[in-house]
Amino acid sequence: MAENTEALNILMLSGEFSKLEAAALVSMMSASYGKTVRIFVSMDALPAFHKDPQVAAQVQMSPVATRIKEKSDDYLTLLRQAKEMGDVHIYACSLVMDLYGWKLDDFQEGIFDDALGVAGFLAQSEGQPVMNF
Repeated sequence: MAENTEALNILMLSGEFSKLEAAALVSMMSASYGKTVRIFVSMDALPAFHKDPQVAAQVQMSPVATRIKEKSDDYLTLLRQAKEMGDVHIYACSLVMDLYGWKLDDFQEGIFDDALGVAGFLAQSEGQPVMNF
C-alpha cells in the first residue's frame, strides 16, 4: 500500500462544542496514525479557545455535548494530546483576532502555533482535502 503524504486540513468555524470536540478527536486520531494535521480556527470557533472564561463561555452546548464534557476529555485536552502525538499545527485566524483586538497570548496555552490569514491557510492546504467543522 502506498504511503499517503497528504495532510489532513481542518477548518474549525463553529462555536458548537460537539463540532469542536469532533474536530479535535479527528485530529488526535489522525496524528496517532502519523498523518500531518493542519487546523485553522476561525469565526465562531475562535472564542472557544480564549483564556477569559466569559469569552470562552460562548461555546454552544447541546444535550449530547454536555454528556461528552461530563464523561470525557474536552477539545482543548484532545488538541494538546494530538500535538504531543504528532505533526499537528494549529493556527488562529488573524482576521477574527484583529476584529476583537486579541493577541496569541489571549488564548489557552499550548494550542496555537501562530496566527494565520485565510490566504495563508489556503496556500498550505492547496490541492488537498479540507474538512469543515
